[in-house]
Amino acid sequence: MRIELSEAVRLLKAGLVVAIPTETVYGLAASLQSPQAIDQIYRLKNRPDDNPLIVHIASYDQMRSLVKSFPLDFERLVHAFWPGPLTLILPVRDGAIPDRVTAGQPTVGIRMPAHDTALEVIRQVGPLVAPSANLSGKPSGTCLEHIEDDFGIQFPVLDGGPCEEGMESTILYPAVTGWKIVRHGAISAEQIETVLGYSVLPSAEEVANWKNLQAPICPGQRYRHYAPRANLVLGYENYRGAPTVVLGFLGRSYPNAKKVIILGDLEYPESISSGLYDQLRLLDHLGIDSAWVDCQFTSEGILRTVLERLQRAAS
Repeated sequence: MRIELSEAVRLLKAGLVVAIPTETVYGLAASLQSPQAIDQIYRLKNRPDDNPLIVHIASYDQMRSLVKSFPLDFERLVHAFWPGPLTLILPVRDGAIPDRVTAGQPTVGIRMPAHDTALEVIRQVGPLVAPSANLSGKPSGTCLEHIEDDFGIQFPVLDGGPCEEGMESTILYPAVTGWKIVRHGAISAEQIETVLGYSVLPSAEEVANWKNLQAPICPGQRYRHYAPRANLVLGYENYRGAPTVVLGFLGRSYPNAKKVIILGDLEYPESISSGLYDQLRLLDHLGIDSAWVDCQFTSEGILRTVLERLQRAAS
């Protein structure tokens, strides 16, 4: 159900949950000051209790009231990428953020979205938690129709049209060796490395250490995500021309395929990332039980994120 900005602000201040647009994906938003609305987000999404939420801000003043300290190179990152699809894991100021939001961790993910409507809502309401507007495990919602599919046509949605990026924010964690990616997203490792001057891809040891923590550092680390009901099969060796549904790319041939769903053009990777969740949801709309996914492409830039999303959806 489409609502106006003023109504979204009213509902959020009243302790209710509203879907709001951002440049990445739509978020199920709740005021950071509303424990009942935060609890409602977990119930609506059927989200695991140990899966933390990201806090969205509209100003540095809002952030300073929440964060204890700022790691090395923090200012370089926010100068380069905020407002934008970059989330930074930061140490929480004592008592500033409910444990329900951080899943009991001493840190919290914070970002400033690059979307005028989202920023105006946050200015009027205050900091929001806003995980992706979808049922846990499903592809994220990138337009009003996706939210209505998951939560019904009466669910309040501040409609901002299709999301520009169509992919969640990249999340960085301040490890001992420097900032490291803990969730790939709309900003590529290469873009961040240009700013910082060192690799932000974590080592196998760092990844193993994060997996051994009692709760995930951030969303998207531990659980099955981005997945349609259809079973996805990755890799050319699993296709070999057998009749099946194929998720593929412009300019490629898929002999004997029952149906080909085009993910985009590999010459223009953003055409793939921006529409990936829409195509994954299309599988379920068409009642497709299984599909082969063409993963024969170079895993660089935003395509690294695309491949990671496909791997998580097929896990």
